[in-house]
Amino acid sequence: MARENTPCCSICRRDLLAGTGAAATGALAGCLGGSGGDEIPDDADEDFPEWDPEDPAFPQRMSTLMDHDTGRIEDIQAFEERDEPVYGDPVQETPDDEDELIDPDTLTFAMTPTEDPAAYEGMFDPLIENIEAETGRDVENNLVQNYAAQVEAMRSERLHIAGFSTGPLPFAVNLAGAVPFAIQVSEDDAGYYLWAITHMSNTEIDSVEDFAGKDGAHGAPSSNSGNLMPRAIFEDRFDVEPGEDYSVEHVGSHENLVLTIYHQDHEVAPVCSYCVTRVAERGDVDADAIKVVWQSDPIVTTGFSYRYNLPPDVQEGIERAFLEYDYSGTELAQEFGGRGLFTEIDYATHWHDVLLTHRANGVDLTDLGDI
Repeated sequence: MARENTPCCSICRRDLLAGTGAAATGALAGCLGGSGGDEIPDDADEDFPEWDPEDPAFPQRMSTLMDHDTGRIEDIQAFEERDEPVYGDPVQETPDDEDELIDPDTLTFAMTPTEDPAAYEGMFDPLIENIEAETGRDVENNLVQNYAAQVEAMRSERLHIAGFSTGPLPFAVNLAGAVPFAIQVSEDDAGYYLWAITHMSNTEIDSVEDFAGKDGAHGAPSSNSGNLMPRAIFEDRFDVEPGEDYSVEHVGSHENLVLTIYHQDHEVAPVCSYCVTRVAERGDVDADAIKVVWQSDPIVTTGFSYRYNLPPDVQEGIERAFLEYDYSGTELAQEFGGRGLFTEIDYATHWHDVLLTHRANGVDLTDLGDI
């Protein structure tokens, strides 16, 4: 259905988009309040393919994807298999020489750092109890203050099992002998997507290749899915270099990104899938007016790992405690959005896009100062 154009102050939009955070987003929404810009042709999506989660094809209206803004276990299993990491060292193999193994009576576990460490108290008890049962070892749940401290603890063999955040995990592999084996999921939530979006009225933009020559918006410079990852993936996969092949203005949050596309201050942008569907669910944008022209593989979340030189039977017991139990009814699942299951992953395969991003941004995976 065609939409009427509601005038709005573009100077006001530009000033507010330069800001970040909730205050800028709220002010932006209040200033704009428009309907999404130019009229959308009635036949704008007449040739869009029927949506099939098993075989996704683009472009699609964002409204079509609102119920599909997070990955599925099946999507994780369908990643293109990689034999070696695209950047940095491969995962270390268990030593054949028993003298190189460590066999602690007490295994230490540490989840990725949080601003409120007390929130983890007791949450992992069911998991820890299963690790103890499956390995025959006591398990101590430790708290770490920051990413570098967590990696250093495993490197010094004081930490044996850990949940490393997506970005720092390659440091743990390259520096600390971490062996990633699982991520936390639910039946319908296994990571989020990077989407490439435009306004539905831009009928000539149906792919990332079509971003060339356009006026683009990116998130904050430090944003992974709003800036760093698209800079790596768009150039590697589509030969489209942000900032060179299309202009880039940093507008802050993902909410600002979808708002600037909706009100047509910019033509193209990368966004985090579930971040922008929340904006539509609030009614700040009409999801029918946003076109998604590409989505990434699911971006994986915390990678659970053990140290490579634990005895093989201990490694196997740790894996069983994660992969063969259902934690859906526990506080662990409640705290992490219903994700009460763990699914097996392969580092080279499932961290491929993260490693591309680190490589493109010159990150030294052997320097803790780069975390």
